[in-house]
Amino acid sequence: SCKSVTTLFPKCPLGATMSAHLAAIALLATGLSVFLLVQLFPAQVSTESRNLRQQPLSREVLSSSGNRQCPVDALSAEEGDHDAGVALRRQLVQKWAPEGSADTWDALVPMHTAAAWNSPTVWDIYAPTYGCHRPLHVGGVGSSAWDKSFPLESKAVCNPEQLSREERCVIYSFGVGWDTTFEISMLRFAPHCKVRVFDPTTTAEKFWQLVKAQTPDGEEPPRAPALDFVQVGLAAETSDNYREGMLWNNKESINVMTLADIMKKQGDEALTILKVDIEGSEWTALPEAVQSGAMAKVDQLLLEVHMAGCESGYSEHGRGKLTRLLDTLETAGMRSFSNIPNLVPVSKGNYPGCAEYAFVNKNGPFVTRSCGV
Repeated sequence: SCKSVTTLFPKCPLGATMSAHLAAIALLATGLSVFLLVQLFPAQVSTESRNLRQQPLSREVLSSSGNRQCPVDALSAEEGDHDAGVALRRQLVQKWAPEGSADTWDALVPMHTAAAWNSPTVWDIYAPTYGCHRPLHVGGVGSSAWDKSFPLESKAVCNPEQLSREERCVIYSFGVGWDTTFEISMLRFAPHCKVRVFDPTTTAEKFWQLVKAQTPDGEEPPRAPALDFVQVGLAAETSDNYREGMLWNNKESINVMTLADIMKKQGDEALTILKVDIEGSEWTALPEAVQSGAMAKVDQLLLEVHMAGCESGYSEHGRGKLTRLLDTLETAGMRSFSNIPNLVPVSKGNYPGCAEYAFVNKNGPFVTRSCGV
């Protein structure tokens, strides 16, 4: 046979070279044919993805895998990819951080300075480590009458078709602010879910006004008991005089509970989705939820992290805290499959120090029974 050494083209007899050229042309023609077929006859998955945004989930859109357990070798391969991702994250910190320490990096190159946003940025290094067969952005679209000066945010959900397979579906949403579009959208996708919204900085009256104003045109706003509101926050302790984090609406202190205590009070043994946007309190509330064992009972975690550079109130949160938070969440089985920097602060002259992370529990049904096969 004719072998190449270090040059682009091997030194071969003329006949062998012509044969190789003909083989290359044939391979190119085959590839072009496959490309044209894909363009002319697109896969059905694309259509289903569009339909998921427009109507409730039903068993007609489920993948052919049904509700069967995923093969062990497939799950092991995904976990191997995660381990490799974590190893790379640690290697990058060793390479780019002064003295190989994220805490030293924070001290010498704070995230509220321009130098911190030269490549690689924090979001490059602390990238997702896990794959999701079918991620979908949920929320972020309100009614035509909604004031566009208040931005709406979507959240990344992994394999949402699994929702309709689960008889038990409980969604907790901590921190709603002025945006209820995620909660409205989740009930459109899976009407059988129980969605509970928790926010100590607003009132039930204002919450229901938001729901009505942001429900898409021509649809009825969701109501209790499918959607409910509780005026309490998530924290590392249960207290009626909590002062940590950035408190909105001129609040000096708020009522808070730990995740385990809230689940006990609500009568929920496990959570399908946990959405957390609690303005800096996540750095203590989530490690406590891991320690108590509550986080291990969560199938998906949708989390906005608030760090220095995003707004002045988050100056004490940096790469070191993010390192420890990710390590802690991973011990509870959480695997990050998405991180999207929040660019709203940039439009106000700040830096993108906040980001939306999405995690899926490696032991939950969105992984073990959502193989995409």
